[in-house]
Amino acid sequence: MLKIISFAVSGAFAAFRDPSVTSNQTVYFIPSKSAVIGLLGAIVGVQRSNNLNDAYGEQYLDFFKKTRIGLQLETQNPKKITMFTNHRSLKEAKTKPFKTELFENPKYRIFVKTEEPYYSRLADSLQSNNFTYSPYFGHAYCPATITEFTTHNSQDVDPEGEITKCVVLDESETYDLKFKLTLKKAEDNSSLMIERHLHHYFDEGKFERKVLKHWIPTNNTKFKIDEHSGSNLSEFVNIDGHVVCIY
Repeated sequence: MLKIISFAVSGAFAAFRDPSVTSNQTVYFIPSKSAVIGLLGAIVGVQRSNNLNDAYGEQYLDFFKKTRIGLQLETQNPKKITMFTNHRSLKEAKTKPFKTELFENPKYRIFVKTEEPYYSRLADSLQSNNFTYSPYFGHAYCPATITEFTTHNSQDVDPEGEITKCVVLDESETYDLKFKLTLKKAEDNSSLMIERHLHHYFDEGKFERKVLKHWIPTNNTKFKIDEHSGSNLSEFVNIDGHVVCIY
């Protein structure tokens, strides 16, 4: 049996930025895996790096390598708000408009599969509501509140024919051209959206990254995984009667 941790996390705003856009702040509806690992690291005290010359420290990479996450978007009717400010140029006597997006009322359910000692540290921190660093959604002005900590005994399942409400990682396009994924509505009102995120992963011990599609059920609706050709970057577990994609 697999031991899975889950919890709900919510806030007023989220600012998970698109790293490919630098002139304005464009945000995603869901965090990337690396953003979730950063949030988990804040809870248990795993710092990204202590060295200005290295983007990722050894402990962070070890935590990332031993941890997989699943994600469910629980915000009803997700929407973004947009604000405009004027940034003054340091070179010329003029201002330039700057667009800032924020995702309003974000709420997620996060599933975590990890190894010791991280499992015990994470479970203890969530149960006692005692965090090393304050969790936030992409930026310090977007604090996050964590509730509903739960542990599950689960097992791996073949996803074909199963029902899910969670984000499903699509490995086609940039990673595996032979990968096939088909989702079908399980309810008349089922709805989903797609976001492409920079996804970090380990390949033969090397830290790699690819832009991959993420299929995101919305409004707590369900989808049937009609076709799934097998994956290298994710697995599926059964929790409370529906499957969760763990990546």
